[in-house]
Amino acid sequence: MGRIKKDYHELDELIARWNLSESDLRYVVENGKLPLSVRIYAQPMELGSYEAEDWGQMPVPYHQGTFDGVADLLRFDIYRLFLEGEVMASEFSLPNGDYASLLNPAEARSIKRANLVVREDARLEFEQAVLGTLSQVEPEKPDFRRFSYAGRIWNFTEMQARGMLFLFEAAKSGDPEQHFRKILDAAHSGSDKIAHLYSSRRDWTKVILKAKGRLGWYFMEPSLVVAMSR
Repeated sequence: MGRIKKDYHELDELIARWNLSESDLRYVVENGKLPLSVRIYAQPMELGSYEAEDWGQMPVPYHQGTFDGVADLLRFDIYRLFLEGEVMASEFSLPNGDYASLLNPAEARSIKRANLVVREDARLEFEQAVLGTLSQVEPEKPDFRRFSYAGRIWNFTEMQARGMLFLFEAAKSGDPEQHFRKILDAAHSGSDKIAHLYSSRRDWTKVILKAKGRLGWYFMEPSLVVAMSR
């Protein structure tokens, strides 16, 4: 989880830690087992609670002003985000059950997968209630977004790092050579070539190698596998 104590974590960071499949993620999120949040920066918002009436819940505002913090996405917005890739959200839920809504709904922000975070308290509750005890959570996996290898620092994007983690785990399991389609799927990439996925890194071919005699198959540089296993 890193050395810095955080109030929230990037969703993809936790998915890698939990070794959670995309279908399992959608299931726990859509069924309210894992709230997903976004970081909101200095937005004019209305905060309020709800009072029970005969006809249902009535919103009762108690504050209007600048909001800066983490708020949960509503479940129907989460569903749309997974379905369409992004969602325009103007209403949110706070951890205590209150609501937070933009004073001007026309300023609704576009939220994508990369913007999603998980509150620390939600992480703990999910690991304890859904994944079991914390000791049963998968050991922390190597972070291929930034690492030291061959005497230098390497930097990759989140998507690129997911592809590298896939190759790393394939090598550890004894099946290092993988077809490029599986690598792209593991990275959640819309690219149709490995070279496109790693186009921002000219030296990517030093750590991801082509399999001899197998067109479209790749494997991770063995010495990197060893280095990242320590």
